[in-house]
Amino acid sequence: MLRNCTAARYAVNKARMVGIAEYSRDCLRALRTEIGISYDERSQGTLQLFRKQAQLDAIGGDIEVLKQYNVPYEVLDRDGCIRVEPALAAVRERFVGGLRLPDDETGDCHLFTQRLERIAAERGVKFVYDTTIQSVDVSGGRVAQVATDRGALAADVYVMALGSFSPLLLRPLGIDIPVYPVKGYSLTVPITDKNAAPESTIMDETYKVAITRLGDRIRVGGTAEVGDYQVRLRPSRRAPLDRSLTDLFPRGGDLSRATFWSGLRPMTPDGPPIIGPTRFENLHLNTGHGTLGWTMACGAARVVADQIAGVVPEVPAADLSVARYT
Repeated sequence: MLRNCTAARYAVNKARMVGIAEYSRDCLRALRTEIGISYDERSQGTLQLFRKQAQLDAIGGDIEVLKQYNVPYEVLDRDGCIRVEPALAAVRERFVGGLRLPDDETGDCHLFTQRLERIAAERGVKFVYDTTIQSVDVSGGRVAQVATDRGALAADVYVMALGSFSPLLLRPLGIDIPVYPVKGYSLTVPITDKNAAPESTIMDETYKVAITRLGDRIRVGGTAEVGDYQVRLRPSRRAPLDRSLTDLFPRGGDLSRATFWSGLRPMTPDGPPIIGPTRFENLHLNTGHGTLGWTMACGAARVVADQIAGVVPEVPAADLSVARYT
């Protein structure tokens, strides 16, 4: 991770992430049109909010990447930020400006996956829950089966998409991917005043906290806790989430009724996910998306599906493969 903390590596890694994220957004829109799925989606952009002038002055590198990929953006002063997020008018002294991506969308990924499951099941997909994977068995350069506590499962092609847990099943196969569990914390807060709540997503650059409106709820997420696979809650980690929400949207939600929870982000040391084939001809990877799992989900899935089908993906994918670490 430290090796990737240079301006040159940042530019390369950011470009790789923007490419697959932009493609994924387009794939999600196409899917939404095709199957009519809804998930408290909002198409009102995202706003990176800067509390200090030095933060606003340092966005040149990000803007160069956005220009490279023709991503629309706006650099906003206080009044510009309030124009897209009117509730910020009550706390205008707490920020100096922002960087807005007007084409970004938000939505409830939990609701999305629940509804997508129903649609997929209607089309013949079988979901197997409450099942423990014991091993991935290989033979002759191929995956032969997946052994579980409910018996073996065999298929023509396999995709390893287990997030932070992917490395645990890949290491016995001699595939050592640098994916690490980094715990993030979240609040889900009921909205009490819709006019005092965010319209879309605000990234609080100072606290590295994201505040998103999801239907009648506000989702607040942040913190990066490197450690183990435990999702136990540390009460002290809640303080920055509370502070960011009360600073920017003090009347938007009822913190006394908030749900506090945590989850593991599958992080790579350079940032981009690991997508593509492995040395086993019928095993593909789709993991390591970090904090941008749903942001990249539909695009990453489409890339893997195209690769399996022998179709050249619509976006460059070679630099997203595990080969970049060798």
